[in-house]
Amino acid sequence: MNKSSDEHIEEFLNYLKFNRNYSENTVISYGNDLRQLFKYARKSGAVITNEDTAHDKLDLIFLKTFIAELSDPFKREGKYTKKTISRKISVIKSFYKFLYKNKYISKNFSSSLIFPKLNKKLPSILSESELNKLLGEKYLTELSILDKTIIELFYSTGIRLSELINLKIHNVDLTGRTIKVKGKGSKERIVPFGSEAEKSLRNYIQIRDICNVNGIDNLFMDNAGKKLYPMKVNRMIKKNLSLVTQSSKRSPHVLRHSFATHLLDNGADIRAVKDLLGHESLSTTQVYTHITPERLKKVYKQAHPRS
Repeated sequence: MNKSSDEHIEEFLNYLKFNRNYSENTVISYGNDLRQLFKYARKSGAVITNEDTAHDKLDLIFLKTFIAELSDPFKREGKYTKKTISRKISVIKSFYKFLYKNKYISKNFSSSLIFPKLNKKLPSILSESELNKLLGEKYLTELSILDKTIIELFYSTGIRLSELINLKIHNVDLTGRTIKVKGKGSKERIVPFGSEAEKSLRNYIQIRDICNVNGIDNLFMDNAGKKLYPMKVNRMIKKNLSLVTQSSKRSPHVLRHSFATHLLDNGADIRAVKDLLGHESLSTTQVYTHITPERLKKVYKQAHPRS
């Protein structure tokens, strides 16, 4: 019995979730992209209904037309950045590879699709002096114990927002100064943290038990003893970073960017930084190897005979 396009999508999403250990958010995102593709296919007449299993109709010409419309501001679908279009192409390629591998299509039409050339943007970071200022004496009274601990841990470890929110208290080793986090693809890694983060964690954990009226095992929670949610942490970070920077980018990821850049500025090996960040590929980490003025000055001072 032939499967419908909806059933093929569902089978593919289950494969990502259970075989590839993709996160729930990633699986939802993949599903939305693929449903958009088939919605376009029905509107254009390439397929008639969801029950139409003729995937061979969605050939290379069809896929190129769909992608061209995504980037055409005068078309109905044309409202996406190059980065978003690249992601959608990646999803299509993964899906078609799955269909071909399982003999649902006679040819992998997506293999010839080309990604748009992305403009490389340097990551937004805070300077070392800005972070020292924020976490120093001046703003000590403006930062709650929870706020200070979260900022210290973000900057000391470079972990992602999702990793911080889901961090369990039993995965915090204060003596060894390490945390165990579950990153993308449910991959676990051990990340060290510094002495200042340890102090903040010890102070926070003293009050954590008072707040933990619901007995949850997450390290961080709000005053009502509930697990923190992303928007709350984002708002908190934005508010506190505005104390020391006028930059429009004031998110947890700015602290992750700052962590990686400052490590490399101070001589850390890029492969070690890759492992600390939980990156799959070294090329992802290389975005942090941009030459900052601080690094130029340091290299000059170390290398020039009359520096």
